[in-house]
Amino acid sequence: MTAVEKLEWKRRARAAITAPIPPAIRNGSANASVQYRDDAAVCAAFVRRGVQPDRAMVACLRLEGQQGRL
Repeated sequence: MTAVEKLEWKRRARAAITAPIPPAIRNGSANASVQYRDDAAVCAAFVRRGVQPDRAMVACLRLEGQQGRL
């Protein structure tokens, strides 16, 4: 992953974790809420420290999909 790609994914991850939680997740099953929370935690760690970029890419895509931003 190049530096430019990393900055782009950090921008996307930051946008995904600052977006409001969708009602389907908020009012949905416990499993969906737990997965959303875990994905948000992975994205937050990537934004703060730049760790696990591959895992953060997948988590970011999942968050964007759940938010309807893909």
